[in-house]
Amino acid sequence: MAKSSKKTASMPSPPANYTVNIKLTDNTDPNGPNNFNYAPGLLNVHRGETVSFTCNRPFTVAFVYGSPFVTAGNNPVPMSTFAKDAAATTDPATVAPDADFQPYHYVVTATDAGGKIHIDAGCPTIVVG
Repeated sequence: MAKSSKKTASMPSPPANYTVNIKLTDNTDPNGPNNFNYAPGLLNVHRGETVSFTCNRPFTVAFVYGSPFVTAGNNPVPMSTFAKDAAATTDPATVAPDADFQPYHYVVTATDAGGKIHIDAGCPTIVVG
């Protein structure tokens, strides 16, 4: 029997959606309180994909040297748009269709149970590629 030369068209897969989980540790953590943990520690994304941030404490995420994200209206996202005044997850942000292929470093602040603000300026990176 002859093989068919008919090609089947494959549908492109939908853009991926990611969540960066941020945890400010407490006294129950074996490494002690007020340490930042991230999962994933390094996130590789593509243009058009979305990213949310979640944290167990009130927090802010700021992209100091530019953000790869745009709003629903395709406007650039300001540096510190990602903020929640309670433990929560941010709305998803879309990687801009023209985002530069490069790493984007961010800074996180989180408030502990006693109201003290902790800063992690050596955060993991989001890489657009």
